[in-house]
Amino acid sequence: MNGHKSSVPPAGVWAPAITFFNQDTDELDLAAQAKYYKYLSQHLTGLVILGTNAETFLLTREERAALLRCAREAVGPEYPIMAGVEFIHDAAEAKADYVLVLPCAYFGKATTTKVITNFYDEVAAKSPLPIVIYNFPGVTNGIDLDSDLITSLAKRHQNIVGVKLTCASVAKITRLAASLHPSQFSIFGGQSDFLLGGLASGSAGCIAAFANVFPKSIKRVYDLWVAGEREEAMGIHRTAALAETVCKGGIGNTKFAAGCTSAKSAGVEGWEGLVGPRRPYEGLGEGAKKEVRGRIGEMVKIEDSL
Repeated sequence: MNGHKSSVPPAGVWAPAITFFNQDTDELDLAAQAKYYKYLSQHLTGLVILGTNAETFLLTREERAALLRCAREAVGPEYPIMAGVEFIHDAAEAKADYVLVLPCAYFGKATTTKVITNFYDEVAAKSPLPIVIYNFPGVTNGIDLDSDLITSLAKRHQNIVGVKLTCASVAKITRLAASLHPSQFSIFGGQSDFLLGGLASGSAGCIAAFANVFPKSIKRVYDLWVAGEREEAMGIHRTAALAETVCKGGIGNTKFAAGCTSAKSAGVEGWEGLVGPRRPYEGLGEGAKKEVRGRIGEMVKIEDSL
């Protein structure tokens, strides 16, 4: 861990930051990336670098390390960074604070509870960084970690300090909050459209792709709820939830929407040439871009007012 930071990820709103690729060369644009990381850090609790929305599976080990170094330099030494990587020691060298770890799940039918437990036991024994479990059945052959297993792992290992639940189970948040104290374990929803349901059930907040698009607004929802301004929080939350459906259309939608808002606000020049997915995946056509702009229009007004 860096300095005096807590071993438990701080409560609030985190973004799994997107990655910029030059569409002509298919290479990283680290200058644009630095501006983007810095902008998000000014409005959010923390950043996940190399999460699903970073298209990490399309990056080389060297590119992953470069993005982590870029993020730390951009946001300063004290800002919380969670790294979603295979190479945990690389994350530690780049001064990440936490590591986000999916379960082993390549052979889905063979991935039993014992296999998962053995996997996290070994990672916890060897990791130089505190671990946040990442439960995302959509990218792990349908493997869905239940609350009993997550609780068991957290109680077995002091350095398993949180979970990201992209399974969208508010009931799971409730059970985990009943079993694990927030001073020892942070529970994050994996999308922002159930942020308030999660907070009401005991979550620490969310780690959400939509926070790339509207960082100020999603953090505002969180802050209002914590301050007891529940009605105002719910009003913004409902508008945001309707707009967030556009991000569920895929990484191309998320990146273009973030380009229209946060990348532009961050001063990223030529952002439209940087927000396409990495090859071989394709960016949006003009019709899809128009639809995205239309779906997020009301939220743009809210974001610009903050």
